[in-house]
Amino acid sequence: MDKLIYLVPGFISYIALRPFGLFNFQSDTDRQLTLIILSLINSGLSTALASYFWKNSIIAMCISALVITVIYFGLFIAYNHISQKIADFFDVNIYDNMGTMEHSLAQNFEGKYQFLISFDFQNKYIASGQVKNVDDQGNQQVELYGDNEREFTIEEARSMYEENKNNSIIVDYKNKVKSYVIIFDLSTDS
Repeated sequence: MDKLIYLVPGFISYIALRPFGLFNFQSDTDRQLTLIILSLINSGLSTALASYFWKNSIIAMCISALVITVIYFGLFIAYNHISQKIADFFDVNIYDNMGTMEHSLAQNFEGKYQFLISFDFQNKYIASGQVKNVDDQGNQQVELYGDNEREFTIEEARSMYEENKNNSIIVDYKNKVKSYVIIFDLSTDS
């Protein structure tokens, strides 16, 4: 029973990496499998460190959580950087299982960020902000950040949309919402 504590670093890695948007789950089963795999890898490393260096101490667990989290972060960053190039080479769509919003907001533009402006179908402003986190359960939920929320008009959003060919519009017919995804340089304020 005392060995179960070595499963904890898997959850620590998951909690530390989740805010970076490195996981995209299509179901609770995907989430559970990821936690199990992270926990098994971390428990193996924790057990190895504990038995060889720290004799079953909490230090081994903390160090393994830190090491594994850094390794996962590096792997995910590398994957996000080259996955689309590999998919293009093999003519494969890596976004097949994503919803429209998740697909649009999952794209990484180097040195840029995505700014979302949403309106209802009567062109009434709903919300805007820098995209930080996208729901990975297909619920069309987005977490937006910004210093001060500013109400945009539909004309302003359309004008901003026309400035860059990478900008996109997401139309959600079910919820009657249209969202303009505007790409900005990291140095530019919206």
